[in-house]
Amino acid sequence: MRALTEAELLAGWEAAAGHGPAVRAVALAAAAGGHTFAEAGALPLGARDALLVELRAACFPGDLQCLARCPGCGEELDVAVPLSDLRQPAPAPPGEATVTAGGVRVRYRPLTGLDVLAVDPAAPDARRRLVGRCVLEVEGLPVDGGGELPREAVAAVAAALAEADPRADLRIDLTCAVCGHGWAAPFDVPAHVWADVDACARGLLADVHALALAYGWPEADILALGPARRRFYLEAIGA
Repeated sequence: MRALTEAELLAGWEAAAGHGPAVRAVALAAAAGGHTFAEAGALPLGARDALLVELRAACFPGDLQCLARCPGCGEELDVAVPLSDLRQPAPAPPGEATVTAGGVRVRYRPLTGLDVLAVDPAAPDARRRLVGRCVLEVEGLPVDGGGELPREAVAAVAAALAEADPRADLRIDLTCAVCGHGWAAPFDVPAHVWADVDACARGLLADVHALALAYGWPEADILALGPARRRFYLEAIGA
């Protein structure tokens, strides 16, 4: 994947800014893969996050810096996560699959970003509704006429979804430097990539603001300047 131009990065940031995490993840994946929002939202979560990792690698090479709290002693740790740890190949989730549990046979598809967008995570039945969006058929009947899924079937489909698309719930192995406790910590790819994109975009806009005030140049002309020339002009005006 090629690095986004600064104008493309700002466009992706603008499309995502002001929205919640689920929208930001899809908007950034759309920018990364050259997709429409709907196309990026229809990707399985693991494929969406793989696009975000490649976006991060192309635009901001280097380790991802994050904080993690040790569950053993409570110490807050500074962690550098190499991009290579996040770029491990994973099998593509199947288009459709079936599982039998709770006395019913369920046909389902992978979980997508649009599914996550459609369900309020704070709702008391959020897990059931999320799983329900992936269900295509229950015992040969359309979902509309299949009634409520048994609890066992919901659990079985949820487990099958996680197993089929492991990148959707990425975890990294950490060891506490203080107490030696080791654990697999969840890693929120969209949140970390968004943090880098947001910081970069705000820095670019601050540069545009300073140079526009000083010289009256439009944003497009300022972004067209190479980094070295832009830095010279910023230093010249003391910004």
